[in-house]
Amino acid sequence: MAAIISSTKVSVESLLQYIPEESFSALAHQTRVDYKVHKLYGRSMFYLLLYGLISDERIGQRSLADYFNTAKFRAFAKLDASSQISHSSLSDRLATMPVSFFEQAYQQVYHLFSRHYGEQQAAGHSITRVDSTMVCEQANKLEAGMRVGRKKDGKKQIKYTLALQDLFPSSVELFSKQSELSEDKTIARLILGQVAAEDNVVVFDRGVQQRRSFCRIDAKQLWFITRLKKNARCQTGTCFSTAAGERVGNVRILSDELCWLYSHGKQVEVPFRLIKAVTDKGKVIPLLTNRFDVSAKAIARLYRRRWDIEVFFRFLKQELNLSHLLTVSLNGIKIILYMTLILAMMLLVYRKVNELGYKTAKRRFAMELDERITALLIVIAGGKPEIVFANMKT
Repeated sequence: MAAIISSTKVSVESLLQYIPEESFSALAHQTRVDYKVHKLYGRSMFYLLLYGLISDERIGQRSLADYFNTAKFRAFAKLDASSQISHSSLSDRLATMPVSFFEQAYQQVYHLFSRHYGEQQAAGHSITRVDSTMVCEQANKLEAGMRVGRKKDGKKQIKYTLALQDLFPSSVELFSKQSELSEDKTIARLILGQVAAEDNVVVFDRGVQQRRSFCRIDAKQLWFITRLKKNARCQTGTCFSTAAGERVGNVRILSDELCWLYSHGKQVEVPFRLIKAVTDKGKVIPLLTNRFDVSAKAIARLYRRRWDIEVFFRFLKQELNLSHLLTVSLNGIKIILYMTLILAMMLLVYRKVNELGYKTAKRRFAMELDERITALLIVIAGGKPEIVFANMKT
């Protein structure tokens, strides 16, 4: 088939081949996702959500049901013409179907993509940035959620805590309890439970401040870099290097010392390394790490890569509509989250290899997918898509 967008180096069709089509049956059997189901099977829901998320900027359940009932979607998902659904049946399915089906599909896609497109981005190390973002909804709609601050706006929030390892989101957790508002309970939990220690540097912001969190991460032999609060009490010791005055981008190294933190008035036994830097505007940035054999400049340079996860969150919210809750059941929210990350990984590869911006990558991905489905319809109708596309180009 002749492509309308001929400049792409990676096609949508080649990326779709990474979706575990051949393992849907095994996943369905293992997770029992299709138990007593007659229409909205796990595979059908997978493709419907993927199709809806890339096709619509603000997708809703009624829109998804309308998409499902089109000939174009049925051709894409290889469904028969008798398949028709209502938005109420879709809502019920999102609220009750096993999340594990989508979680395992996400994990399979992540491992495939990281193996074929993974890269170590700095100093030969894998970089894992960990951070959280919040999404709010009306309290009377949201099944569960947390209230932030003293606002009385009738809204609750849920928290997505995510690890971005090199190019791809390697793990994610959803939090909705009020007790999980603290980053020491969410970021630290994800790091300790899901981040691998092998040749990996974990970078996170100053939301994590409990000394026991630092000690537990260190005890797991995870190399970390974080930002310490400026008023944090500590006792400094040996000067590690003569890096004072050296620059990394718009910051200048001030000091590089051994330090002992304090917790509840007592000195913590585990020593850390404290590197202080100052921006050109005079803002002091204290960086804490448990790695002692790397230069202060390298530590500062690695910490600067933390910003990548902020860009990724903005991409998820602005381009893939993560800030809009398609469903208000926690079960459905988790399903949409995993499907959003699967699509995000496909778009990240499409964007990077084809050297595109985020908006352009999403737009061209959707156009190319639409072209692929049009070709399927032409074949179903007995025609030859290569002739049709050739005539369209002339």
